[in-house]
Amino acid sequence: MKVCCICGCQIKNRMGENNPAGAMCKDNEGNVVELSFGPEEVCCNDCNNRYVIPGRIYKMTHKEEK
Repeated sequence: MKVCCICGCQIKNRMGENNPAGAMCKDNEGNVVELSFGPEEVCCNDCNNRYVIPGRIYKMTHKEEK
């Protein structure tokens, strides 16, 4: 069984293994920060819905203009 790299819960089936790339959260000062993970790490469906999907949307909608 794999373990979620964000919350630490056990992932019981392959359908619950998600790529955590793009996960974001707020730090203690309220700044949005991107979390980093290793290439083999996975996250659970709850963390995917709570941190990864919103983080990816945030990243797409807040691109820095160059």
